[in-house]
Amino acid sequence: MDVLETIKARRSARSFTDQRLEPHIVEAIKEAILHSPSASNAQESHFVIIQDEVRIRHIKRFAQGLSGVPAAVVVLCSNHQEALARGGADSADTLRFINLGVAASVIMLTAQSLGASSCPVRSFHAPSISAITGLPEEVKPELLISLGYADKPPRPKTSKPPKEMISFERYGN
Repeated sequence: MDVLETIKARRSARSFTDQRLEPHIVEAIKEAILHSPSASNAQESHFVIIQDEVRIRHIKRFAQGLSGVPAAVVVLCSNHQEALARGGADSADTLRFINLGVAASVIMLTAQSLGASSCPVRSFHAPSISAITGLPEEVKPELLISLGYADKPPRPKTSKPPKEMISFERYGN
């Protein structure tokens, strides 16, 4: 699948089959994370990939936005101190979140390109997720991504008209 087709095909999946992710998909996601761009090459983010069913069930207790029973969950984490040390104040205040957004897109598009589905999740109890994943105090969970094989087709995409979203040269053109 080419990049644009992958982008067009990706939708959030909120219920999954009970099939485990194939190892090559987990390996590809790992590679995608390692090659994801990072502003100022700060590389201050950390990612915890969870496939253990018991641990996933435990996470679900503290992540109200995590729907279904995914085959895996990726916890995307930031480290303010490391971002400051490696990329300066701009990285610590803003760019670390942009880096996580880029990484999230890379993770979800990699999964989609290999036949797996995903859903980003922001509604969770961060201290509980930190405890479950053993994060050090300076590393904070910012986003979860559920991964698995969707058990039903996603809803069709609806978008605003392009003119309401995209301008050329000046706003409104």
